[in-house]
Amino acid sequence: MSDELLDFTIHDVWDSLPAELRGEFLNRRSASTGWRTHPRREVHGRRWEPLRPMVIGERDYRGLGYLTARLLHLAVDACRRRASTLGDLHQLLRFPYELPLLDRDRPLLTEELTRFARPDLLIEQARPRLLEFNNSTRLGGGTTTPKLAEAYAQLCPESGMHPPPSTVTARSAALARTLRAGNGNGHPGRLLMPAYRAIDRKTGSVQRGKTVTRVILADAHRVGIDVVQADLADLRLDAAGRLLAADEPVDVVLLRWGSDRIVDDGGGLAALRSADRARTVVFFPRTESALISSKAILAWLHEDCDAGLLTAADRALVRAHVPWTTCLGLDGDPAAQERLLSKAIDDRHRLVAKPAVGRSGTNVFFGSQMSKQDWTTTVIDAARESPVVVQQRVVSDRMTMPFHDRDSGRQVTAQVPFVLGPYLIDGAAASVAVRHMGPDVPSQDVVIGASRGGYQSAAVLVPEASTDRSTHREEQLGVLSHL
Repeated sequence: MSDELLDFTIHDVWDSLPAELRGEFLNRRSASTGWRTHPRREVHGRRWEPLRPMVIGERDYRGLGYLTARLLHLAVDACRRRASTLGDLHQLLRFPYELPLLDRDRPLLTEELTRFARPDLLIEQARPRLLEFNNSTRLGGGTTTPKLAEAYAQLCPESGMHPPPSTVTARSAALARTLRAGNGNGHPGRLLMPAYRAIDRKTGSVQRGKTVTRVILADAHRVGIDVVQADLADLRLDAAGRLLAADEPVDVVLLRWGSDRIVDDGGGLAALRSADRARTVVFFPRTESALISSKAILAWLHEDCDAGLLTAADRALVRAHVPWTTCLGLDGDPAAQERLLSKAIDDRHRLVAKPAVGRSGTNVFFGSQMSKQDWTTTVIDAARESPVVVQQRVVSDRMTMPFHDRDSGRQVTAQVPFVLGPYLIDGAAASVAVRHMGPDVPSQDVVIGASRGGYQSAAVLVPEASTDRSTHREEQLGVLSHL
């Protein structure tokens, strides 16, 4: 298999759309209201709204799904080479958070750890470059992203633009499959969508949370799922160890929380743990899938490439689409850690340091923006606290984004860096989250996140004409789909 076929690229084709269509689309978007999912951010006294989504071809979308699903499976393979149980993996990664539903003795199963993910990818010279996997029970934008894509597609329905499959409908389909498989009789069982109380990270106060939203509940009913709603405090077990919620036996539990923050559960977490250990209930997804979010696993992928543990095709895939990454602060050979630290110091202009497990781009440092002494001190001090990855710096491509100030009517167009976040549910691609910066973004490297002034957006799809490039892309997809 040639490197060329594995060198997958993706393109924003907005500028390739007919000028008349682009103009009509922007006019309709400027005139529309109620886009609360697009916060207006103030820059120099202007409150800007972006006016368009990212536009990608259907083949590019499918290729992105094949690529990220394969890399996710390779990541779990890297974990299985090093740990036999989930408890071993939690310890080996020095994972900084407790997972209350963690089954330390459970083996690592690829199908359980890859059920729900949203990899983050920068695009560099049109090539997706994976920064982290973001496996979790709760991923930002899961309902907002498909809502945005649908709203954009409806602005010009005659254009052929359409949203990708929704994360909401893809999750409902996966839950329905899980319920049927668990029963063994082909008939749907019961799904629990629990309510809970958790610490709000911003305020420190206890807030009531719920798994149910109107959209999620309606779509679950659409596919015939019998939904039970109950508080964690109302869960208990029957004599056979089966989980009861509101006195109804349940077969699957939809988890949509950051479980490290749950308080006052009234014994509900213990009931969930007991039913899980008795194999009378299935979690969707498992909380242990959060372990795959550790960026230390990207370093393991490169270690395994160097050690010849991957096939030639998979080595090419990793090296093309995963920036070189190493990890400092994991238990290991001290001499090897010293060598890695020396390389990180010598090559700092080409590197970025970040927590192996972090949130919202906090404590991300670019070596090109720091002195040698400051970089060295920062990396060493951070690694003493918890594992730190040092990763090859990716120079993000920029997309042409028109912005509108609704207060004044002024419109500007800027070249902005962006991150793609394709959702994967049971290995299949769903919606594509897009985060991008706004007008007057600095020319230097920036962390593209909401806490840094980024905008949450989405991608829509367009059919691709039969061209030489399209034919070549079909060849790529045919290869990638068999990896």
